[in-house]
Amino acid sequence: LKGIRLDDVDKLVQFTTGRLREDTRIAAFSLMGWDTHKGQGKGMQRALMRLERAILRLKQGLGPEIWGKTTVLAMTEFGRTVAENGTGGTDHGTAGAMLVAGGAVRGGKVYGDWPGLSEAALYNRRDLMPTSDVRAWAGHAMRGMFGLPVDVLERSVFPGVQLGPDPGLIL
Repeated sequence: LKGIRLDDVDKLVQFTTGRLREDTRIAAFSLMGWDTHKGQGKGMQRALMRLERAILRLKQGLGPEIWGKTTVLAMTEFGRTVAENGTGGTDHGTAGAMLVAGGAVRGGKVYGDWPGLSEAALYNRRDLMPTSDVRAWAGHAMRGMFGLPVDVLERSVFPGVQLGPDPGLIL
């Protein structure tokens, strides 16, 4: 993809790694380009390149010691429809996938339930079936990283979420 600009990702990651090498323990930022109502093939490729760049630069910028204590959650507040629309994109949907990376993560596997893409497995015959709450995964990461009690996560950090059994996400 010619002309994709990654210098904004590099600046964001440089700022973030600078803070994470000091006293900051949690950082949050947004990478644009995921709202692919049209031309999803090209748009998704660009968004994934930006995400890849951010994660690899975080790893590089933090170095092995801090990366080994790092968890990255890449998630969204809404999913996409399964079927493509008339402009080669997808519309807002109910569920989606999230990516978890970092040296503190027990990786190498897919977590959660995957109901499939058959029409019978879809929510309202159009969206991925929601099987869990992304806040629960963030809660498990925070519990594993910082030792926060389940009741505090469920009541104060993510009101209304039920974490359920610990999936063993964090080493």
